[in-house]
Amino acid sequence: MSEKELLYGIIAIVLQFLSGSIMYSYIFARILKIDLSKVRDGNPGSSNLWRAAGWKFGVLALALDYLKGVFPLAIFVANGLVTNNYLISIAALAGIAGHAFSPMLKFNGGKAIATTFGAWSILTKWEAPMLMGTIFTIFSIVKPKTTQYEDAVRYMLGLMALLVYVIAKSIYIKDGYLLLLYAGNFAIALYKHKEDLKKAFIKATAVSTNSDNSDNVDSDVHNN
Repeated sequence: MSEKELLYGIIAIVLQFLSGSIMYSYIFARILKIDLSKVRDGNPGSSNLWRAAGWKFGVLALALDYLKGVFPLAIFVANGLVTNNYLISIAALAGIAGHAFSPMLKFNGGKAIATTFGAWSILTKWEAPMLMGTIFTIFSIVKPKTTQYEDAVRYMLGLMALLVYVIAKSIYIKDGYLLLLYAGNFAIALYKHKEDLKKAFIKATAVSTNSDNSDNVDSDVHNN
């Protein structure tokens, strides 16, 4: 890697972080005089904007969140300014981090799901987004109405499925840059969803305990 490419790579990383940090849903909500912190889980993302302002604003914000995971990094890659896949992975991760820890919101940004799809499009084109999207779709068909905790579980399941793809792809191409992106992406996702995942686990444990107690009661009644 030349010094020139390293310089372009650093510029791409900084610009990608700044691009990711633009919170479109928050901006639209402010224009519409909507406080997203009071919507569902308070996440300043496109899903809550959709709930509060309708599908038109929701889709627009979702598309912009996806695109900021792609640009401006895609311009650097398309013009051959950055060709090192490790630099590209770090820059793609910077876009995700920008959304998750946006300076616009005092480094307390959104969950970066749509931006994650955009970031993976840079390095895998349609493959990784299609895989995660399929998992999301299956989950939505099985359970159309979900809580914020179940949404967190759905996202983490998508990332777990992505890990299988990343490992297989890394072995096939004999390179580890996708693992770098995945590790950072998973760490950010786990941090942003930790409270929801914790509550989902507690809820699942409570349901399991109640089910076991009910089975024991039924068994005692039957034996008597």
